[in-house]
Amino acid sequence: MAKVGRPKKEDKRDIEIRFRVSKEENERIEELAEKMQINKSRLIRNIVLGDIGEIEMLSNIGVVPIVQNAMAFYEKNFKGTDYWDKIKEE
Repeated sequence: MAKVGRPKKEDKRDIEIRFRVSKEENERIEELAEKMQINKSRLIRNIVLGDIGEIEMLSNIGVVPIVQNAMAFYEKNFKGTDYWDKIKEE
């Protein structure tokens, strides 16, 4: 019988890191994750490499929807192709 499920990734995330936050901090994280349309774990992984203030600032000035639209456009039109070859065709 064939295996069912997602293929294994080479960069497994098998280490768990736990920490406590206040109710207010959790609300900020949840609100931002919702705005970014990603789950809290992914948001926190991204924040660890940067600063939540920067992410909130980008969200507040409206960059987040622009990035989301650009990513959706890329996924629809260029995923799996060489971007520059596709541009040259047009």
